Amino acid sequence: MDDLTDTDVREILRPHRDGGPISRLYATGEITTDTIPALGVLSVELDERGEHETAERLGDVIGYANGAGERPPVKGWTSKV
Repeated sequence: MDDLTDTDVREILRPHRDGGPISRLYATGEITTDTIPALGVLSVELDERGEHETAERLGDVIGYANGAGERPPVKGWTSKV
């Protein structure tokens, strides 16, 4: 697993915004109890479609979110990109 920066997380999530927990992590840095399961489902779906590298990068985001733990929106999150 790579050590991801906040900017890396936003770039990886950009094409996968879902209007739910993935979008909240992308837009605000918020991590809730729904974030990691949503990322996991998406990662499995991508892997099943043969998008293994993208699924692996989402696995890195899961590690990032797990390490950060649940948190409210992060002040200045969007200015990090």
